[in-house]
Amino acid sequence: MTSSRIAILVATMTGTAEICAQEIADALSAASLESDILLMDHLQPSTLAGHDLLIVVSSTYGHGDIPDNGKDFYQAIEASGSLAGKSFLVFGLGDMTYAATFCEGGRKWDALFAAKGAERLAPLMQHDAASGTLAEDEAAIWANGWIPRLKQVA
Repeated sequence: MTSSRIAILVATMTGTAEICAQEIADALSAASLESDILLMDHLQPSTLAGHDLLIVVSSTYGHGDIPDNGKDFYQAIEASGSLAGKSFLVFGLGDMTYAATFCEGGRKWDALFAAKGAERLAPLMQHDAASGTLAEDEAAIWANGWIPRLKQVA
């Protein structure tokens, strides 16, 4: 597989974020935008070199934590250089039953990428598991809403 300019970076504990990432990738593909879905396990900041647009899909675990498979990558990005020249979007998953830490995983990624100089293309999307809507359905709708903008930057 050749690398695309769009990376969908996935931090997940139970697999829901990965399902959402696939829905986002399918929406992009239908619009002739190719993407790479990359689980954060064992990723390094150098992985981002060939990607101009970063879409983070992250759940929240425990007490507002990033999922285990994303913790090392998060720390590596914190310690790495600038992400200037890259654009990003974040789709966060959470549950308002835990209001104090709702979508905190996604918020952490959003803040980190912005602090590293990447351009935020849209406000953080926060899916509420208690809303009664399926996260993967909302991910597809969300992605389709941004396709015109993504075509400008990807």
